[in-house]
Amino acid sequence: MSKVLKSSKVVKSKVLKSKAPQSSKLKTKQSKVLKSKLSKLSSSKVSKPKEPKVEKPKVSKITETKVEKPQPAKPYDLSVFYEDFIPPRMVVRDKQIEQIKQAIDNFIKDGVASNLQLQGVTGSGKTSTLMYVIKDYDPNLFAIVKGKQVKGVKEVLAQIAGLKPLARQRAPDLMPDAIKALKQKRRIIVIDDVTAIPSWLDLLGYLDGIYRAVQTPIFVTTNSFKFLEKLPDDVRHTLLFFRVDFPAYNAQDLYQIIKDRVELAGVSIPDETLKLISAYSAQVGSARDALTMTRTAIQLGKTNPEGIQELQRIMEEQTFLDYISKLAPKERQVFSYLLQRYVHERKPIPVRDISKDLHLSPSRTSQLVTGLEQYEVIQTRTEKGREGGNFRVIELDESLVEKAQKGEIDINSI
Repeated sequence: MSKVLKSSKVVKSKVLKSKAPQSSKLKTKQSKVLKSKLSKLSSSKVSKPKEPKVEKPKVSKITETKVEKPQPAKPYDLSVFYEDFIPPRMVVRDKQIEQIKQAIDNFIKDGVASNLQLQGVTGSGKTSTLMYVIKDYDPNLFAIVKGKQVKGVKEVLAQIAGLKPLARQRAPDLMPDAIKALKQKRRIIVIDDVTAIPSWLDLLGYLDGIYRAVQTPIFVTTNSFKFLEKLPDDVRHTLLFFRVDFPAYNAQDLYQIIKDRVELAGVSIPDETLKLISAYSAQVGSARDALTMTRTAIQLGKTNPEGIQELQRIMEEQTFLDYISKLAPKERQVFSYLLQRYVHERKPIPVRDISKDLHLSPSRTSQLVTGLEQYEVIQTRTEKGREGGNFRVIELDESLVEKAQKGEIDINSI
């Protein structure tokens, strides 16, 4: 029995052993077949449906052009038309330049020089010529005072001597220190527009004292043709000013000046326009008027002849209005009286008539007349009376009289 069991076990084990390898071989074979199919699938190219070709529109090549942003125009240098501009060259005034240079060179070489009085009408180039010459020398050689920028004698003395006065000090208190400072450092005293300084006659008295002590040259500019006549005799004889005359510019002079400034400014203006400006400005001989008109024409864009004619009329009206606005009430009253009477009578007016008709004292009348004369709208001269005495008479600027007659000036509104 036991043998039968053993034999059956053996048979089963053999059968099992024989079956096992066939199963594994089958699986292995199937696996290989599957892998083979997969590899074929992966390696084979799958054909995709062909998409229709869409032709891209042909774009013609456009040449790209760089569009530059508009830049603002280069501004003109209008500073060359202002009165404080010192030109790099002077197209006129050769004689005056030489006279000023000679005085300065004498002071540098010998320590002494003539005192100069640069005299001429407003706008005749006194200041610009003087400053043009001075710029080529050591600035420490000069003590320069602008007459229109100082309040009085004390301030002038402080400036020319480099002093810092105390508030309580007066002009006489500064004199010893001013003389001492100028002795230590001698300089040429330059006073521009000397008659514009309040109490300028008193100032000349102080300058007389400084000159006696230091012998330092004094240069002054003035548009008053009676400058020397008004000086006290001792001051006039001590200072002994050598007069450098600046005649009024003619049209050709003014044309050269404004043409030169236009070139410096980098502006283009028709030559015909420049000649017209020169002709208008030559009526008073003022380069200041010519330069102002040129600058204004550029700013307003009125550089054709018609624009200049309009500008001339406007500037004349404005100049008169500016003058009237600067007058004190009493000065305005006297000026109105003189203008109305002169337009009606067209003959010189005695100064004493102002005192009589306006009820003013002689001293007050003289003060007011002197003030108006400095504005250069009236002129005074001395006439002989029937009984042998002398008396002052007044004449008015003819251009103002003509404008009043034509109705361009409203006399009643003054």
